Amino acid sequence: MKDSASRNLDALDIKLIEELEADGRQTNSELARLIGTSKATARRKLNSLIDDGIISIVAVADPQTQGYKTVATMGIKVQPGEVDSVANKLASYVNVPFVIITAGRYDIITIVMFREPEDLSQFIRNELGEIAGLISAETMVYLKIKKFSFTFTGENQFQN
Repeated sequence: MKDSASRNLDALDIKLIEELEADGRQTNSELARLIGTSKATARRKLNSLIDDGIISIVAVADPQTQGYKTVATMGIKVQPGEVDSVANKLASYVNVPFVIITAGRYDIITIVMFREPEDLSQFIRNELGEIAGLISAETMVYLKIKKFSFTFTGENQFQN
């Protein structure tokens, strides 16, 4: 994989990303037509964006449709020097799809998903308590998700 940080995106790259954010299932022919270029150019740019690690095309399932009724964000504080080991332990759990090391109020932010509230309760009481170096965890249970989006292109966002 190339160093994506050194790659400048042009207007065509940004248009391509925007179209894929709208519908990642589009064919190269459809993408070419929508961004105003040839099919070969669209395919080449798409492959380059993927190969350079700038984008990934994946399916994103709605957790609730998969039976996960309890979704929460957890803000976690850990002992100095233990951030990586705690983050790695959290990342090993199947019900923890996101683990983010942060600076600020919390050392780690996670998203957790469980089928029932009791499953979350068990996780907090049993699993978290066994992680060496974890000081505290604040759990924020989702009541209603108003927006769930992975669109990151915006005006001039990728331009230097």
